[in-house]
Amino acid sequence: MLEKIRLSRKFGKATYVISAILTVAMAVFVVFDPMMIPPFIIIKILSVPVIYYLGTAMEKGLRMYFYINLGISRMEFLFIPTVVEFLAFVVLMVITGIIGYAIG
Repeated sequence: MLEKIRLSRKFGKATYVISAILTVAMAVFVVFDPMMIPPFIIIKILSVPVIYYLGTAMEKGLRMYFYINLGISRMEFLFIPTVVEFLAFVVLMVITGIIGYAIG
């Protein structure tokens, strides 16, 4: 599974970067206002299709077949970056929420 995540990281670099920018921006706001966590979760869920579209639009179509030939299925190819980044988002929201409540 870690090998497939590594392959998805190479392919989905644009997806990870766009998602990370959004996640870090939300985390900064949560430190100062932890009550923003529920709206940010909704925004994150709604942004997944947009981020996916932007990520795939920035990549060349032929690259996908190269990674599929390396042993990652099309579903994993599309699903892994979304799940990995969303898990990172949840962990970061929990950490920054705790820090925000400790500060406030």
